[in-house]
Amino acid sequence: MGSELQFEKDLITYLQHLGGQKQWEYLPQIKTTNQLWANFKHILEANNQNRLTEPLSVDEFAQIKAEISRLNTPYAAGQFLYGFNGISQVEVNLDNGEHTFLTVFDQAEVGAGNTTYQIVNQIKRPNVLPGKENRRFDTTLLINGLPIIQIEEKATAHEAQEALNQMHQYILEGQYSDIFSTVQILVGMTPNSIRYMANTTGDTFNTAFAFNWQREKDNSTIRDWREFSNQFLSIPMAHNMATSYMILDGTHNKQSIKVMRPYQVYATRRIIEALRTHDFKYGKQEVGYIWHTTGSGKTISSFKAAWLASRLPNVDKVVFMVDRIALTNQTAANYAAYDPDADDSNKGGVVSDTQNVGDLNRKLKNKNGIIVTSIQKMDWLVRRKSFKAPDKNIVFIVDEAHRSTAGEMMQRIKEAFKHSAWIGYTSTPSFEGITTRQLFGDVLHTYTIREAIADGNVLGFKVDFNTTIPLDSLRTEYLPRFYAKQYPQWTQQDIQNKIDHLSPADMDDLVNPSVYDMNPTHVQLVVKDVLNKWRNRSDDYRYSGLFTTHVGGGKASIPMAVMYYREFKKQNAALERPLQIAISFSQDNSNGDNMITTNTALSEAMKDYSAMFGNHFDDTNATEYAEDVVARLNRTINDDRYLDLVIVVDQLLTGFDAPTLNTLYVDRTLHGAGLIQAYSRTNRIQDMVHKPYGRIVNYRWPEQSEKLMNEALAVYANRDSANENLPLVIDDTGVIAPSFDTLITEAQKCVAELRTLSFNITDLPKSEAGRDQMYEDLKTYNRLISQLKQDDQYDYRDPDKLLKQIGLTGDEETLLTTSLAHDLKRRIAQHREIEYSDLTLEMQHVRDIQVNYDYLEELVARLANEVHEGCTKAAEGTFKEVNKMADQLEDEHYALQVKRTASGLLDGSAQAEHYPVESKDARGIITAHNNTSKAHEIGEFMKRWGLLEITPEVITTLIDRHVPGQDDLDEDGSIRKIQKIAQTHYRDYASDEQVAQLAKVRYRNQLREALTNFANYIKKNY
Repeated sequence: MGSELQFEKDLITYLQHLGGQKQWEYLPQIKTTNQLWANFKHILEANNQNRLTEPLSVDEFAQIKAEISRLNTPYAAGQFLYGFNGISQVEVNLDNGEHTFLTVFDQAEVGAGNTTYQIVNQIKRPNVLPGKENRRFDTTLLINGLPIIQIEEKATAHEAQEALNQMHQYILEGQYSDIFSTVQILVGMTPNSIRYMANTTGDTFNTAFAFNWQREKDNSTIRDWREFSNQFLSIPMAHNMATSYMILDGTHNKQSIKVMRPYQVYATRRIIEALRTHDFKYGKQEVGYIWHTTGSGKTISSFKAAWLASRLPNVDKVVFMVDRIALTNQTAANYAAYDPDADDSNKGGVVSDTQNVGDLNRKLKNKNGIIVTSIQKMDWLVRRKSFKAPDKNIVFIVDEAHRSTAGEMMQRIKEAFKHSAWIGYTSTPSFEGITTRQLFGDVLHTYTIREAIADGNVLGFKVDFNTTIPLDSLRTEYLPRFYAKQYPQWTQQDIQNKIDHLSPADMDDLVNPSVYDMNPTHVQLVVKDVLNKWRNRSDDYRYSGLFTTHVGGGKASIPMAVMYYREFKKQNAALERPLQIAISFSQDNSNGDNMITTNTALSEAMKDYSAMFGNHFDDTNATEYAEDVVARLNRTINDDRYLDLVIVVDQLLTGFDAPTLNTLYVDRTLHGAGLIQAYSRTNRIQDMVHKPYGRIVNYRWPEQSEKLMNEALAVYANRDSANENLPLVIDDTGVIAPSFDTLITEAQKCVAELRTLSFNITDLPKSEAGRDQMYEDLKTYNRLISQLKQDDQYDYRDPDKLLKQIGLTGDEETLLTTSLAHDLKRRIAQHREIEYSDLTLEMQHVRDIQVNYDYLEELVARLANEVHEGCTKAAEGTFKEVNKMADQLEDEHYALQVKRTASGLLDGSAQAEHYPVESKDARGIITAHNNTSKAHEIGEFMKRWGLLEITPEVITTLIDRHVPGQDDLDEDGSIRKIQKIAQTHYRDYASDEQVAQLAKVRYRNQLREALTNFANYIKKNY
């Protein structure tokens, strides 16, 4: 711990003089929350001397404290700090009868003006939840006296994630409350590892969204704490990160704050720098483009660029254009949700969409703001003979700028808006034909798929190349017929000689598309493969898939998609566990030859879908059907009934974002940008253990498909491609997952290391260094087992085969992944002085762990009898066995109850109603003891808060109906009733002296917050 404190001291010293200049002011005398409030009060008064004639009184400042303490989520805090137009104010009724507004925070005053930057450390935080420890926060950065950035340091042997997990624990304990409600950014720091993330609620905390900082020149990761401090924690950067580079995401039911990643910051900064000096009258229209790979957060980046650009003095209007009308509503909804000036319904802000061309024309003439529209709609407008562009400096930001089809439309729009500046965002720039560079200018910032995978911001790919026409079949059947037809003059020997000298890739090239297209045998075999391997590829039904097919030769592809749909229906019906399967394609209103067939098939699919989900779709609401399919595939639907697989031709292969989709099945040819776009539907981060990569399964031309993939990666994984005309360098390192055999070899090495450390899988290492190494090895083991189980070669029916391959018996695996893993976490948590829950180690099992509940209850009964009879040694042995079996339970709640009861039996706090105890009595003992423990905790909470005039049943009922993480306790006014009753005598009844001394308004607010946190705690632990 001493080295941790020294590291903290070094950090504070360093932050005071970053870059050789005075920066953050250290306040060593501030160690309590009350002292923080007093410091904030002093700064607030100093910054509002024009509105205050004397210091704020106790009652006046209490109003301000109450307003800040009511900020119950980071999103609410972000709204408060933004205020109106970037100025945060508090409303105060002064004692003299005047009503005034005091400025708390001005986002525009960065590094100057009335902004004060301070550091405090080791702030004492009394517990909020009963039974929890008092806390000390390591280092807090204050802006204008309010905590904005929270830093937890760990010594060299630790991980930055431990520090973030520790802050997660603080969130769950309600510690980011009162003045700490305003914290926006969390930083976990060791001397050589730093990760930062936006503050969040306990139920949405996810360290997958904790980022490393990077160097601007090459996106390389910064690991040294001094370099990180120079770049991230310096002034004005730290202030900008907490304001200009934060996103207030007001998405309904998912409100949160988001902090931008380094490459997003760099790209946005370069755009704003370029626009700030842009000559709209005489300058070149093309400002440049941003190349950021799919899944890297271009929507957030482009919104922030649009938002900051709209506030530049030389910019009158910003137009964000998408390349498809269908994407306009989605993008407009995202932008409106991010608009800090919008209301709770995401309306009334500066972002607006366009209902039609006339609406677009009117809004272009309005003052300032951001318009979201489609390039098609803008093209229709400028082609009107009556159109005259407004005399404004307009910035056009174009999404998916790689689509060369926009070339002619863009040229017309550029010609119409003479005083405009153009910026493109693309994940796959065009380097051939009409290039992205020609349309937008030079690349401003690059972040390739290889870099995003290395950073852990998107996943790599596991790609399989299958075919229903094996090489032997090509040699002996297909190619002899092909050459005999092409060259009738050739002899059989000529043909055989030709075939013998063909490479697999050459043979692949010779296969005519018609061999695959509309081939019933091919379709049957593909469907069989998809269904037979579904459990592997979906990680035991955890994830969904997308299936795309296409017919060559300019023929319609929908008939083959329908053929697949019907074959899936047929084979799926015979499964023990059928999948939920749908197909999505557009209605045909062309009056062409395929119209009736297409629309009949769509009607069939909608009828099946309606029966599957109990709704009604037909020809009159086909658009709503397509939207419902998307919502069930990406799992944004509210009824929790999802699709497993959706069949498409071209839909959803670009712009579709679904973290719970992990597999793309491909029965077509993909290449270049289209391949990268389609593959990237699968590589969104969701759970790095269960979803280690995006899965791609190809069913045509394996050699050719692999060649096309490598060529695409050579371009789009190479940042130098932006220079154009470079030779292709094929290197899939870090992008494509290793083979099954490679994973087996890695797993064998990992198991051998674990075997050595654990005394042949029997006990934990004796040294702390050994236990730390075992912890790291178990994380590696989890990653490898997850990948192996998702490989086609793994057989769920024979798990022992994989165990044998990696060098474990079934009993050894059970011991390693349950008892030893649990004991290891406990020992490491104790040594590192952190919470057990701070260590994230969800073990993967090759064999399903089957717990015999009857035997477990028999053990509990035996333990009760042994304690009652005074058989101490036997009881201790049984106690260990109970805990060992409880560790194997998937139901963590019941496991906790069993272990709590076992401890209670051993220490005498749990008793049976009669002895001897039989196994059938065990569950009753467990239930009774947990009810008693729960009642005791509720009673202690009520004593602390002086709720003696409230019956325990009222609090119990309140908690029982609570949904963890939801603000639902006061839906029927229950909390208000409790507050009203309790506020009369809490000073007399509260056992906690600090509670008894609270002012009445503060007591009401803190009681409400404490009840919410306590309800979450009880639900988690009981």
